[in-house]
This record gives sequence, structure tokens and C-alpha cells, in this order.
Amino acid sequence: MSIYLTNYWSLYSEFINVLKNLKYRDIPVALMTNFYQQINDELRSDMEQKDFEMKLKYSSIKKQNQIQPFFENRIAPLKQPFKKNLEGKILINLDYTRISEKILSDHFSREHTMILSRSRASELFGFPNVCILNFKKDTSHISGELIREATSILAKYDGHPAFGNDFFSQTFLKRIPGIVDAIDTVVNLYDQIPTAVVIMGTTEDVVSRTLAIVGRMKGIPSVCLQHGILMGEEAFIPVFSSKVGIYGEYEKKWYMDRGLEEKRISVIGHPRYDDIFIPAQSSKDTFIKEYDLDPDKITLLLATGPNLDANKIQALITELATNQKFQLIIKPHPWELSKKLISLYTDLEIKYTSVHVIKDRKVDTRDLIMNSDGVISTLSTVALEGLLFNKPVFVFHFNQANREYDYYNSLENYIQNEPTELMKMVSLYFSSEKEKLKYEDVKNKFLLKSYRIKNSGIYLSNLINQLIHVRPE
Repeated sequence: MSIYLTNYWSLYSEFINVLKNLKYRDIPVALMTNFYQQINDELRSDMEQKDFEMKLKYSSIKKQNQIQPFFENRIAPLKQPFKKNLEGKILINLDYTRISEKILSDHFSREHTMILSRSRASELFGFPNVCILNFKKDTSHISGELIREATSILAKYDGHPAFGNDFFSQTFLKRIPGIVDAIDTVVNLYDQIPTAVVIMGTTEDVVSRTLAIVGRMKGIPSVCLQHGILMGEEAFIPVFSSKVGIYGEYEKKWYMDRGLEEKRISVIGHPRYDDIFIPAQSSKDTFIKEYDLDPDKITLLLATGPNLDANKIQALITELATNQKFQLIIKPHPWELSKKLISLYTDLEIKYTSVHVIKDRKVDTRDLIMNSDGVISTLSTVALEGLLFNKPVFVFHFNQANREYDYYNSLENYIQNEPTELMKMVSLYFSSEKEKLKYEDVKNKFLLKSYRIKNSGIYLSNLINQLIHVRPE
């Protein structure tokens, strides 16, 4: 682990240990917050220093393989044996699951499935919809008491590098009402809706995490799908669901290295990608006209992301833009669009007629991939989607980060740290049949360990049936 991640897990365990007696319905409140969002730039900078751990007194996680076991020990007193409930519903939490209507209808029956959302609609995607807001009650008096108790506990650690950090402590305190609401709401939901199994897209957010933890308290199994490639470690572990549905062997090893039992890991891919393997009819002519493209040039989709080295990404775009063979469609990351941090790209768009910047946050990225001749991407899910679409994919590692990212490393020369080197690979691929054959071999080897499920919906359906009919543990 990097210095930052070593300190992150040490601090996280200290936070849980110090606040272990702050509970609602027997659930430690500190377990329910999305911890990494409590860390601001100042604290993050401190955590990148080797001596940070010396300032902690109550941490329990010292090694990578202790991460999941630490959290399992905290949840163990809450767990009840799983109950077989053949009459219960399959409950799909709409947030972050990202399964298309077609895939849902192909693999789930209306009779046995319910969607859980904040919508008041009676149906969503052709399935009965349960509005989670209907189960919410006033818990403000309970929250007030817990906030006072938490404030009193944290006040004892005034000089603590995190607990004494105003942003850290205030973020946690402000979240307590939402945590209490979520726990109470989910308890009421399960009491009123017979549930056989729950599907969620992440357990980062408080509602999904509560669905998993309260489910374990009531003997209801759950499956958490993998919502993207494993980049930000903090977004994927600890695991709170009964099972994690993952993309491939890379993730299986990743989770086991962090102490998750193999029996809780299922390589099922993700149904969101199943549509990629279904032939789609699209008009390249319409696409060219929509983005004012030159039909005689090679169209490359360039997907960006946060925390990139601005000089490197500018150099790469400039090299591509000045090459007469290529034209670029730049797809900024949604975060960059929301923060209005795309001037680097729009300035280049003004300068070069071959550069086109997508400013619509709702654009279908898959449509862009499908109609492009190749994909150039930062370390993101877009690169994986490009590979699954059978497009040539070139990855740039220009991230400024406090840890190493190795997911795409097996792409060999098709991932580069320098703009000029990546440009060489792009040019070589589009000018050499021999290079194209070499690329195919590298791509196929990468996908063997990263993603080879072509009908994830069936795998997920089979896993759910196992959980419903057989005890998961």
C-alpha cells in the first residue's frame, strides 16, 4: 500500500474504535458514513506523510489483509443466519445499479421483482416501484441526541490530526441525521416488504450500505455489483454485502489481498455491459454530421478525468490535433463539466478545427465509442468499454495521485506515461497491420483476466437464485 492508503486505513480503524459505542438500533453510526469524503485537502496532505501514523493511538489496521476482517469483526454481532424466503421479492436499489430496461426484462420477472427508488411512480422499467420515502419517519430527536454524544466524544481529541480537523468532524456530525433516517427507513421497509434478496450498485452511499447491513441483521442476503473499475480503493472496500459481483480475476485477487473471503466473491461481470455484445444499428453518417467531422479522417475519442497533469494532456491533444490523419472528440469527465474545468479543452477546440469538445453531460458515451475509430482514455471505465466494443484503446497515465494504479498495466506499450510515447503507439497502430495483430494479442490477454463475461444478466440471475434457494453462508 502507498503511504496515504496505509494511513487511511489506520485512521479509519481509529475512527471506528473511538466511536464504537455511538450506536443506533445497535449499528455503530461511524460504520455508516462514507469515510473518505470526510477528508479534505489539508488532512489528505498530512496523511501522505510517513509519520502520520505515529499520531494515532487506537488504530487496528496495520496490513492490507487486515482491512476486511476489521470491519467483519464490527459487524459480526449484528449478523443473523440467512433465511430462505421463497415468497419474498427481489429488491433492486435503482441508485448506481445501471442495468438497462432490456436486460432487466430479460432476466427478472415482474411478479418477483421490485425496484426501490425515490420516485413516487407506481412502475419503473416495467416493474413495480417501491418509493423509499414512504418508509421514512421523523427521527430528528434521536439524531440530536447522537450529535451531542458524538460531539462530546470528538471534543476529547482536540489535538488529533483528524478528529481535531473541523472539516472532518463537522462533515461526520452533519451526516448523522441522514444515517439515522436511513437506518430507520430501511428497518421499516424490510418490516413491511417481504424481501428475498437485495441488489445494489455500491455500498458507498448511506442507503445502499444500510440495505446491506440491516439486511444482514434480518437474514436477507445482498449482492453488490461492481460500479466501475477498481481505481479509488476507498470506494470498493470494506464490503458490506453478502456477495460482491465483480468483473474478473483481477478484482478477485484484489479483494482477497484485502482480506475478503473467496466464497463471498462472484465473477459475474456486470449487466450494464451486456448491451455491448448485442449488435446495434447506428448511422455513422448521422454521427459525422452531428459533430461536424471529416469522413476522410480517423476519428479518435479522447476521454479525460480529474487530477490529470495539465501539461501532459495538453501536449497529447496538440500532437493529435496537428496530425492530419486524425480528428478528436474530447469527452470531459462529468466532474470536470460540473466544476466548469474544461477551458483547457475548449481553448484547443478554438485553436484546432480537428478538435471537438462534448459539453453535454447527458451524451451517450457508448454511442461515441461505437462511432469512433479508436479510444484514447485516462485510467477509466471508458477504456474498458472501448476494449469490449473491440475498438483499439490507448491509455494515458497522466494522473497525479497518492497511490499506484495498475489495472491497465498489462496493456504493455498501449499504456504510456508520456504524451510523445503514446502518440507514437497511436500512429504506429493506424499505419501498420503487424501492429494491429500485436495489439489484438495484448487486448485478448488483458480481457482474459479483466472481463470475459458476455451475458452477465444470466450469471446474476443464477447467483440470485442460489441465494434465494440455498443458504449463502
